[in-house]
Amino acid sequence: MSILARGFAVAGAVALLAAPAAFARADTKFGPDLRVQGQGQGQPATSSVALNLTLSPSYSTRKPGVVVTMTTCNNASLRLIRRVSRLGAGQSLRARPGRIVWSVSTVPGKPAKPKLALKLAVPAGKSKLCVRSSMYDNYTKKTIAINTPIPL
Repeated sequence: MSILARGFAVAGAVALLAAPAAFARADTKFGPDLRVQGQGQGQPATSSVALNLTLSPSYSTRKPGVVVTMTTCNNASLRLIRRVSRLGAGQSLRARPGRIVWSVSTVPGKPAKPKLALKLAVPAGKSKLCVRSSMYDNYTKKTIAINTPIPL
């Protein structure tokens, strides 16, 4: 075999070995975890709902941000009464009837955990409020959805 043919054979073998490793790297990206907790508030009847969202980063360095969209999953109205916590740097909150959007421009590295605390109105005539939170991660380009039933 000539030197040129051996060079092509070696280059082809290296390319075949490196290709699966390059494609596997895309599958090893992990986005932050989203935790959603809710609880009815008020005495003696529930007059509002406290909703707490927490992002737990997967990496020690900061990564591109996320957008969390909250709607209802049981055809109840979702209405923000007030924001309980302050927004951090690079965060924004948009609230329209039926939809609340929390944007975090960059997710900080561990151990920081961006948090959002909200107070929501109780839907009329419902025994529970179900909040559907979907998070789009700009780093992994994936969306996750969480349904959180909150007894009233």
